[in-house]
Amino acid sequence: MKSILLNLVFFSGIIIAQNNFTAENVKGEVKILNGNSEKWIELENNQTVNNDAILSTGKNSSVKLVGNDLSLTMKEESAVSVSDIKKMNMDELLLALAVEEILDAPQKNNKGNSENTAVYGSDEKERNNAVINSDDFGFKRLSGAVQLSENGMPESAVVVAKEVYRKYPGTKNDVNYRIFFADILYSKGLYEEAMTEYKSLQEMNLSEKQNADVQEKLASIKKKLLSE
Repeated sequence: MKSILLNLVFFSGIIIAQNNFTAENVKGEVKILNGNSEKWIELENNQTVNNDAILSTGKNSSVKLVGNDLSLTMKEESAVSVSDIKKMNMDELLLALAVEEILDAPQKNNKGNSENTAVYGSDEKERNNAVINSDDFGFKRLSGAVQLSENGMPESAVVVAKEVYRKYPGTKNDVNYRIFFADILYSKGLYEEAMTEYKSLQEMNLSEKQNADVQEKLASIKKKLLSE
């Protein structure tokens, strides 16, 4: 089953990899790391952005990416893998979540740091890898995932969040992000997945309002599951 899922994802990735975007309205510090490069460079207006690139915005910076009948406006202090700018149907979402669960399984009992903290190669590559593998960059990716949702791609957003939590364990401590993405699962009718997230949130330091919202969602999910 695992090999089938991974093969399907790999095949889908080949198709998606043919898509490109155009950078518009570049403002402030916007950098790009192309898949075949080890160096972040400044993104230029009207530059073509390949699917294997990663974009990162600094403070008071933004960029609009347009292509494939989609658009994404990246706000400040965010990061996005261009391959994640996509619409997903329910089957694709379920497949992606299943793959994330498989990839995360060996790490569930690992209380150490992210599996991606090892750095190899030249000094330049080490600096870039250190940035990409830090929890700070993980939070920038979560910000980017929120913006994916705000731009009409909530399914891709929640998959990105799952990946970020797997690669950057420290980011799981941010309650606001956790609730945001749990609410997406709930809104998509993925009640069992949402319940798992809400139950996990119960163990965290929630405000009175956050706790009330979580309890309300859990009660609602239990009713919906009982009625099925």
